[in-house]
This record gives sequence, structure tokens and C-alpha cells, in this order.
Amino acid sequence: MSKTLTEVTRDAADLPASDQLKLARILLDLSESEMDSEAVIQNEWDQEIERRILELQTGKVKGVPLEEVKRKIESRWRS
Repeated sequence: MSKTLTEVTRDAADLPASDQLKLARILLDLSESEMDSEAVIQNEWDQEIERRILELQTGKVKGVPLEEVKRKIESRWRS
């Protein structure tokens, strides 16, 4: 008998964080359209990169030093 979405969600919530991430990637891979060609995806990434660079250049956002990012990531893994 098939599980309901609620049951699957509850089961997924009980998984370790690493398995939750793996499951999320699998679901994303399943949902991606076969019509998305590499060129379309690359174009979207190029646009995103250009947007982010522009935000940095105009001061809309501020960069975060790599060491600070590493500290934040490490503190999340410890908790």
C-alpha cells in the first residue's frame, strides 16, 4: 500500500540531516524537466552570476569573508 504525502514527509523528517539532503537532491533530480538542456541551465547560471556581481558592485549586498563563512558552517555542524 502506498504511503500518503504526510506519512512520507514525517518519515523524511526523521532521517538524519545528511540523508534528508540526499533525498532532497533525488527529488529535485526527479522533478527536473528533460527539456532543460545544458545550454538553458548554463544561461540561467550566467544570469544569476551577473545579477550577484552587479549587486556587489552597486553595494546592494556586501561580501562575507571566507573565514567568517567557514566559522558559521563549522558552528552549525557542531550543534
